[in-house]
Amino acid sequence: MKNFFLASDWWLRFGCFLSGHNYQILSECSEASKRDQKKITSAMVIITIIWSIIGYIFSNKYLNFGPWFSIFGSIFMAVLIVQIERQIILSAKLNHWAKFFRVLLGIIVAIIGASIIDQYLFANDIQKIAQASVESKALKESNIAKNAYQSAIGQLDSTITLEKINYQKLQTQILRLPATLAGGGGGKKYDASGNLISEQQSSRIPNPEIANLRAFQSAIQSKISLLEKEKIQKGEAYALEVKNKAQEILNRQPGFLDELNALINYLLDFDPYPTALIFYLIWFLFFLLIESLVLIIKSSHHENDYEKVLDYQQNIRIRRLMALEDKRNAALGSDAMINSSSSLLNKLPK
Repeated sequence: MKNFFLASDWWLRFGCFLSGHNYQILSECSEASKRDQKKITSAMVIITIIWSIIGYIFSNKYLNFGPWFSIFGSIFMAVLIVQIERQIILSAKLNHWAKFFRVLLGIIVAIIGASIIDQYLFANDIQKIAQASVESKALKESNIAKNAYQSAIGQLDSTITLEKINYQKLQTQILRLPATLAGGGGGKKYDASGNLISEQQSSRIPNPEIANLRAFQSAIQSKISLLEKEKIQKGEAYALEVKNKAQEILNRQPGFLDELNALINYLLDFDPYPTALIFYLIWFLFFLLIESLVLIIKSSHHENDYEKVLDYQQNIRIRRLMALEDKRNAALGSDAMINSSSSLLNKLPK
């Protein structure tokens, strides 16, 4: 069993699996080709491990996948990085555009990786800033609800004031009117000599206009009571709404973007030194160099015998195809000559 593992060279097999190289061809090449493959394998393993960890952290912390599903997120990130690196490894020649886009992709990936790692490492500090941002949002929502409440209450107060003015006007009119009116009858009686015989007072009745105004006053008073009751209900509803909305926002866990904004604020807070920003730049350069590692290895090494074998196989295939093409053209040419000869024989006079 030990001889089997030594003979099969499992590390070389694993490296070919990651890079996409052919193990059967590479196993028969020189030690220089195997050494180049092992360097690429080491770089791929470093990159894959780092991005597997980042994929797990991101899936578990921000996507809430849980431990087991976060493992799938880690595997997905590793496979994605391997496929990206293969674009460089399996390229026969790297032109300037390929290098430019790979460096650009490395910068983007380095920013993402450094941001996720810093959010994880500075979790406690960022949590405080993110919580302050959440509290600010809760206060903002409360102010919006407060403005809406004040606007509604202002309209109710205006209506109540107007109704009270109308009530007072009616009260003024009532005070100006006589309480009773003459109802008829009464008067004095005299005899033929002009002597007063009897005197009868005329009857008095309540002023009906006052009763009508009192009815209007009663309707206005009822309306004022309803408006006051509505004002109290709106106040209670506002207090409950503000409490529930603020509690909902405060209970909400900060998301990735919330913490990213908090991270930016944290990095730009030079109090008293830009320590966090320096630490972020260190991580950024680390990820950028790690992402460029495969590109550097690919760009710096010379052509080895593995690549020459691939070129040789390609040339052999091309020559075979050309030979087959020549045979085909020769066969087509022979058929054309036979057809022309048959046509000539058919045209001879009999």
